Amino acid sequence: MANLKEVRVRIASIKSTRQITSAMKMVSASKLRKGQNAIQNLRPYEEQLRLILNNVNLSLEEEDKNALCLPPREIKNVLVIVVAANKGLCGTFNSHTIKAASAHLKRLKEQGYEPSLWIIGRKAEDFFKKSSFEIAEIFNELIEHVQFESAFDCARKAMDLVTEGTFQKIDIVYNRFRNASVYDLICEQFLPMIIPETTEDLRQSDFGYIMEPSRKELLDELIPKVIQTSMYRILLESFTSEQGARMTAMHKATDNATELLKNLTITYNKVRQSSITNEIVEIVGGAEALNK
Repeated sequence: MANLKEVRVRIASIKSTRQITSAMKMVSASKLRKGQNAIQNLRPYEEQLRLILNNVNLSLEEEDKNALCLPPREIKNVLVIVVAANKGLCGTFNSHTIKAASAHLKRLKEQGYEPSLWIIGRKAEDFFKKSSFEIAEIFNELIEHVQFESAFDCARKAMDLVTEGTFQKIDIVYNRFRNASVYDLICEQFLPMIIPETTEDLRQSDFGYIMEPSRKELLDELIPKVIQTSMYRILLESFTSEQGARMTAMHKATDNATELLKNLTITYNKVRQSSITNEIVEIVGGAEALNK
């Protein structure tokens, strides 16, 4: 059995660790709440923008449609944007994102495409720097403090690459926030935009819009705004999912530390009781020896 000093050192160490995990949980909970509020406000706005875009896109001739929402005739170069985290201690958040991105890149290779990477998050950067995939750019600062200006700049760069023909397709891998403990890993096409096919519901809802000066000009204005808003939302989704994952991980770590402290305290009391009993036995034994 361990001596009293060893148990005391372990208890002090675990108490210190529990204070750190508890503080990290509180910080993540605060950031989670801010991110959650921002997402709840942004999602309806983006949905309405997409609904307007779908309506404007109706009845346009193929040659009048924007290149950012037209499927490319031939795909050769594909850009994959991976959105992970700059820090760890958030459970399987980073490892699952990296695993999904790696699998997607391998599929693209097998299909004969030339994939390149945009990386957002130092954990993904550390992994893919050791891989054979080409890293085109790194934007770690985007996920540290999510701001719409920097998100819009990133979206503009992506749009320029598609319109210039550098890449024919851009995919994105990120985590979509659901609640504090659940987030969905998403791998979807970011550019060119996928606009749903015309439905009867969209045709019926079209009467509410008076379009001026023309559908084409409105489409050219709307598409960049929708893409930029979508990039901002994706970054917010990933950031908030990261905070939720970290809060959950730190909550479990704090509970485990509390349980371990409870067991160590019992062990400490047993060792202390045993030590006291041995001392009493020695004193009694010494006293009997003197009496003889």
